[in-house]
Amino acid sequence: MKLKKNVKKILFTIIVLICITTLFVVGYKVLQTNRNPINSNNGNVTNNDDSDKIKTYTAKLIATGDGLIHSNVYKAAYDSTNDVYDFKNMLAFTKEKLKDYDIKYYNQETVFNEDAPLSNYPRFNTPPAFGEDMLDAGFNLISLATNHSMDQGANGAYNSALWWENKKDVLATGMFTSEEKRHEYQIKEANGITYTMLSYTYGTNGIPVPSDKSYLVNLFDEEKVLEDIKNVRDKVDVLIVAMHWGTEYKQDATETQKKQAKFLADNGVDIILGAHSHCIEPWEMIGNTPVFYSLGNFISGQNHADNTAFVRKVTSFGMFATMDIVKTIDPKTNTTTIEIKNIGADLNYNYKFYNQEKKKYDYIVIPFSKMEAKYLDDYKNLYQEFSDVLTKYDDSIKIEELPSVA
Repeated sequence: MKLKKNVKKILFTIIVLICITTLFVVGYKVLQTNRNPINSNNGNVTNNDDSDKIKTYTAKLIATGDGLIHSNVYKAAYDSTNDVYDFKNMLAFTKEKLKDYDIKYYNQETVFNEDAPLSNYPRFNTPPAFGEDMLDAGFNLISLATNHSMDQGANGAYNSALWWENKKDVLATGMFTSEEKRHEYQIKEANGITYTMLSYTYGTNGIPVPSDKSYLVNLFDEEKVLEDIKNVRDKVDVLIVAMHWGTEYKQDATETQKKQAKFLADNGVDIILGAHSHCIEPWEMIGNTPVFYSLGNFISGQNHADNTAFVRKVTSFGMFATMDIVKTIDPKTNTTTIEIKNIGADLNYNYKFYNQEKKKYDYIVIPFSKMEAKYLDDYKNLYQEFSDVLTKYDDSIKIEELPSVA
C-alpha cells in the first residue's frame, strides 16, 4: 500500500511539473509575440526598430504637350452614324503607354463650351468628348491656362472650367468658376507622395479677362504666383507648375522663359512643364528642378496646306517626358527628401493619314518607340533632329531608342 501511494505521488508530481513547464513555454511565446507584433501589411514579423528604418516611396510621372483641337481633328473624330465624336482610336498608342505611370499630364489648349457651336482657329471651341477620351486614356493631371482660354468669352471660359470641376479623380487647374474655387488648391496622392499643380498663361490673345472675374484664367504675375506657392508649398511633397509661355514655332527658350523658370525654381517649384510654342524646345535642370520649356504638340491639325512647310513639320512632333519622383523619409534625422530621378523622353508624331474605312483623313499619335516606316519614311533622321533640339541645353536625359525592327 505504501508503495502504491508513493507511485501515485510521483505520478502526480510529474504531471504537475509537465503542466507548469507547458504554461511557462506558452507564456514565453505569448510574451515574445507581444514584443514582436505581426506586420499587417505583409504578414512578416517585424520589431519596433522598424520605426527607425528609412522609407522610400516612388511615383512615376509622364507629361505630354498640347491638345490643340482644330476642326480637321474633330471632324476626323465625328461618327455620323451615331452622331458622336470619338477620339479613342487616335489615342490607342497613348493609352497603352500611360498604363505604366501614376501621374499623367497634358495641356488642354482649347475650351469646351457646350452653349456654342464648335469652332476652329482663331477662336476654338472643342467637343467635350475629347476631354472624356483623354481621361479614358488615363490622363489625370491637366493644365487649362492657355492663350485660348478666353476664345469663347467669359461664359465659355466659365463653362469649360465647370466641365473640368465636375470631373472626379483628376486635377485640372488654371481656369476656375469662382475665386473660392481658385483658392481650393487640389492635393492628390500617388504611392504615398502628395502633389499639386499650379497653371499660368502669359495672356489670352488680346481678349480681356473681366476684372471682376480674374479667377476665370490664371494670368502669370509674380506676386500672385508667390502667393499661390506660399499657400500650398508646405502642404505637399511635390509642387508642379505648368507654364504657357514662349514664342510659337520657336525651337528655343526665350530669355523671359529662362528668367521665369529660375524664378519658379528658386521659390520651391519641383517640376516645370511648358507649352505654347507647339514644337519641342530644349529641357534643362535649374538646381534640382527639371524644366521642359515646351513639350510640343500632342495632337493638332496644324499640318495643313495653309501653313509653311516648316510649321507643318515642327508642329507634327511632340514628346512624352518621363521621370520618377522619389520620396525618402529618415526617422533618425526626422527629414523627408524629394528627388526627381530617371528623367527621360519618348518623342511622338501626330500621324495624319487617309482612313479608307471612314473615307476621310484621320489622326493617330505615334510614340517613336513604336515608330515604323509606314507611318513616317524619314523617321530616323527626324528622330535625331528633334533629339538634338531637346538636348541642346542638357544631354543627360535618356531618350527612348527607336524600335530595333521598324
